[in-house]
Amino acid sequence: MEPVQQIKMISDWNRSICGLVTEDVIPVNDTAAFINDVVFAAVNVPFCVFAVFSNLVAIVVVVKTAALHKPFNMLLCSLAFVDCLTGAIAQPLFIARRLVIHRAHVSCDYQLELYVLSRFCARLSIMLSFVNITVMSFDRYSALSKPLHYRANASNRGKYANYMLLWLQTVADIILALNN
Repeated sequence: MEPVQQIKMISDWNRSICGLVTEDVIPVNDTAAFINDVVFAAVNVPFCVFAVFSNLVAIVVVVKTAALHKPFNMLLCSLAFVDCLTGAIAQPLFIARRLVIHRAHVSCDYQLELYVLSRFCARLSIMLSFVNITVMSFDRYSALSKPLHYRANASNRGKYANYMLLWLQTVADIILALNN
């Protein structure tokens, strides 16, 4: 059998198991794939914990220190919040999905739900990070192109409120787009 036919046969076979899509390959060689996923989980879990705690430290430092209450630091705090959510939600869901997928031959309990939730959280965290970096880029452009005007407005709470409204609007748009 040709490799192309084998891939098509495996993808058709995957589609029939637990309603999973063809891109989500269910391991056939249980021992090697399971060992790889266990090692992946063992390496990734400490990174999840580190991501959560290090970003929480950054958020607490910015919130508690009054001298750091500047628009750019708030944007960095926003990015740290998204990274914290990624380490607390998206990465553990991906790890759980990689470990639970080995049970697809035995049971389909929560396979599709875990897959959809994992993909949604991953896409949401990627889009929020992208939005944060984009807003930060515009903020830095404004600070570099018109430094006197930027300094005059940096203490203005209205600019910070505009950034937060833009961020919240973008989050709502992303959630609506991902649900469709």
